[in-house]
Amino acid sequence: MSDPDERLSNAPCGYLSTRMDGTIVGVNETLLEWLGYERDELVGYTTFQSLLAIGGRIYYETHYGPLLAMQGAVREIAVDLVRSDGSRMPALVNSDVQLGPDGTPAFIHTAVFSALFRREYEQELLAARRAAEESERRLTLLQTVISEFAVALTHSDVVAALAGTGRRAAHAMESSVWLVTEDGMSLEWMNGGTQPGEPRVFRTTLDDPLPHARAARTRTLVVVESPDEVRKDLPRAADTLVKLGLGALALVPLTVGDRVLGVAAFAYRTVDDIDPETRQLIWTLGRQAAQTIQRARQFEVEKQLRQRAETLQLITAALAVPLDAQQIAVATAHRVAAALDFDRLLVVLPGGAPVADRLAPARSAVPAVTKGFPQSIVDGWGRDPAPLRQILTWPAGEGTFFARAADHADRLAGLFTDIEDWSVAVLPLRVGATGLGSMVLGRAGVRPFPPGERSFLRTFATQCAQALERARLHAETVELQHEATFLVGLSRRLDETAGLVSRAEALVAELVPTVTLRARIELVVDAGRTLLASAPADEDAESADAVPHTDQEFVDTAVRTGTTTTSTHAGTGERDVAVPLRARGRVIGVLVLGCARGSELHRRTRFLSELAASAGLALENGRLYDQEHENAHILQSGLLAGDPPHDPRMAIGTWYRPASDTVEVGGDWHDSFLVGPNRVAIVVGDVVGRGIRAAATMGHLRSAVRALAATDPGPAGLLERLDRFVDRFEDGRMSTVAYGLLDLTSGHLRYACAGHVPPLLIEPGRGERFLWSGRSTPIAAYTGMKPRVEADVQLRPGARLLFYTDGLVERRTGNLHTDLARLAGEAAARRYAPLAWLLPDLGAALAEEPDDDACMLCLAYGVGPVFACTVPADIVRIKSVRDDLRTWLAGFGVPALDQEALVLACSEALANAIEHAYASDGDGVVRVDAAVTDEPAGRSVELTVHDRGRWREPDPRTDRGRGLPLIRTVVDDVTIVRDGGTTITMRRALRERGVE
Repeated sequence: MSDPDERLSNAPCGYLSTRMDGTIVGVNETLLEWLGYERDELVGYTTFQSLLAIGGRIYYETHYGPLLAMQGAVREIAVDLVRSDGSRMPALVNSDVQLGPDGTPAFIHTAVFSALFRREYEQELLAARRAAEESERRLTLLQTVISEFAVALTHSDVVAALAGTGRRAAHAMESSVWLVTEDGMSLEWMNGGTQPGEPRVFRTTLDDPLPHARAARTRTLVVVESPDEVRKDLPRAADTLVKLGLGALALVPLTVGDRVLGVAAFAYRTVDDIDPETRQLIWTLGRQAAQTIQRARQFEVEKQLRQRAETLQLITAALAVPLDAQQIAVATAHRVAAALDFDRLLVVLPGGAPVADRLAPARSAVPAVTKGFPQSIVDGWGRDPAPLRQILTWPAGEGTFFARAADHADRLAGLFTDIEDWSVAVLPLRVGATGLGSMVLGRAGVRPFPPGERSFLRTFATQCAQALERARLHAETVELQHEATFLVGLSRRLDETAGLVSRAEALVAELVPTVTLRARIELVVDAGRTLLASAPADEDAESADAVPHTDQEFVDTAVRTGTTTTSTHAGTGERDVAVPLRARGRVIGVLVLGCARGSELHRRTRFLSELAASAGLALENGRLYDQEHENAHILQSGLLAGDPPHDPRMAIGTWYRPASDTVEVGGDWHDSFLVGPNRVAIVVGDVVGRGIRAAATMGHLRSAVRALAATDPGPAGLLERLDRFVDRFEDGRMSTVAYGLLDLTSGHLRYACAGHVPPLLIEPGRGERFLWSGRSTPIAAYTGMKPRVEADVQLRPGARLLFYTDGLVERRTGNLHTDLARLAGEAAARRYAPLAWLLPDLGAALAEEPDDDACMLCLAYGVGPVFACTVPADIVRIKSVRDDLRTWLAGFGVPALDQEALVLACSEALANAIEHAYASDGDGVVRVDAAVTDEPAGRSVELTVHDRGRWREPDPRTDRGRGLPLIRTVVDDVTIVRDGGTTITMRRALRERGVE
């Protein structure tokens, strides 16, 4: 085929003709120019397929050729043509098949249009699209980072967002973040892909030449273009970058205004990756992160302040309840451990009273709470508390904070053996100048105490000190209340105790062991000092010199100077305190108190002073009471009647009891005397009032009665004359008197009662009754001016007549008739009691809590036909039975020899019953009966002793059990019956007939 038409040679598109097998037979200049070939290189030698790239050739064989054969034409097929230099030219081709004369395909005509500019345009569009997508992706990541920043509550959240999403937004391979420390002097690594292996990178001072410190210092973006730039300072870090395939770093300061909060570093493969857009993005991330960190820190500060405020509220509530210093210390440790991150906590409290002056030496220091300290250190404090005393006397102030405790090892010696690795805070617990304790807080590691934490700890220490002060004041108040209660109770107890020695014994009994370990009271006398009482009791000590104490000089000093002195026992460390006892301006004695080791009793000056004043006054009053008691005893003995008259036809017993132990003299009195050879006068009176005046009045009345009775005016006449006598002085008015005159020959009794309680008559076989007749008004009462009256009664032999005063029966809350009935019942129950024991037993049964003086006089008239006596199983009762039996025998005219024999037999039988039948337990009773019988052979006496105990055979190995042989030698007949007890019947015939 000839060359194509000249018109196509320079057409704006390429043109070529090929045979059906693809051999080029024609090509225009435009295509040759595009491909860089000469015509001869293509025509006849090259096929169209060989000009296509490898992909185009495959496409020609699979799609292009078959379509052309089937359709005869193809349109706008995009292919890449290979230039002569091997480069490619994008093109669009249109091919048509030209048929030959025979109608078969002969040639293929192809028009080639250059697609280079279109491809470039498409690539530009694609690049722009990709850039937009990348920008959108970065914007999305940036928005994600900002969203993460927005919800970040702590700087750790900000660092995590910056190192995660922020790194991806910056297309960085790795990232790291440093934050400025609280002291503002260094950068501390917080987070990143690889933890730095060099301490200098982990914590870097701001003046360090390293890139991240330079970025913080200059507040500019610093780019490290290769690892070699940091190899000199950080060889290990440079090797790590190379190992990770990282060749460049971009370090951006995290700034807010003029303040740098930290540095963020992003690592890239090459410096080319850090393009301007990336730098701008990194800078934006740094600003956003800084603002978020600032906000997070403000939030953390607010949260911390809120938590600390809540903690302080909880602490206030917790410390408001306990009133014990130990409880406050424990609550303190619990709260501070929950609020702050401290590894060790120590609370030291003074062992005694609080230290009022910081310059005063500490008496003792007690570790109330020890948390986190090794046991070896705690044990060391027990052996040597000097470190605790040093903490307890820490200089006054708001607290001392050591970021590095090793720099102050001399001040913290004995507390931290590993002091190199600790930061310590020492907080004195003080209220004003009063030291109440100290607190030590330790945290592992070297780190400062920020201002907020210091303020919190100072407030915390203030609250603890105030709680301890409240506890101290409460303890002092409780102690004062206890002391006041104790002193009031002691005064009451001493007031209720009579006598000097009794009060001294009561005093030491109250002090030991409530107040002190031991106590003794020494009385100052002319010859020195004498021991009054001690507790625990020292039976061998009769004087102060005999008390086994190592040092008496301090007691002598206390007596001589009148001041409290102390002495310490060398061996035990116990302390004795000698407190002088004063009364009426002089030292009358000394109270010596023994205190345990470490006791603060000797420092309780106010309590000791009040105790000494109360004790001194009580002992002096006790001494005066003894003196008054002795005087009263002498006076009362002189005023009361002497021994009653003796006559075989009667027996008289008396009993007297004052109203209280404080004064023994009173107005109750009794008297008995003979009026002629066969008459006896008995009288009981009661003067209004108590004490010396009443006793003096009673003496006047007693003397007047005796003088008036000598004229034998009779009972009524005596009372009338006594009225006139009392009318001369006022004190005797309204006195009551019961006066009786008994004829011993006939048993006729005349009696009169001037306002007095009725006498009680107990007769054998007739029971008991009150004598209500012969009554009139009290002495000198003159109510109605009625004449005095009297009455009479016949007494049977064996009768007992009881005169008494109203103090025996009357009670403030009782009824007189009920009280009299009780007297009658108690007396009836003791009708067979020996006279010597009747009145004391009766007084003990009726006068439990005496309200008034009381006295009794009992007259036993004559002898009855039988003798009956019942006594408790008490060996001391035998004498009274012997006396009563002897009197009864004498009344029947039993000869003296027979009296002694019968009394001896009765005494032995009674002793056997008490000792053997009842083993002297005092609970059983023994009855003694005796009767005189007249027989043709003469008179005899039958004596019976009966008990309800058990019989015991005599033991031949001992010298006991000889009572029965002795009894058989002094009586004629002995009979023993054992039936629910033992009855011994003894009979003796009277040898001589006595005078009846």
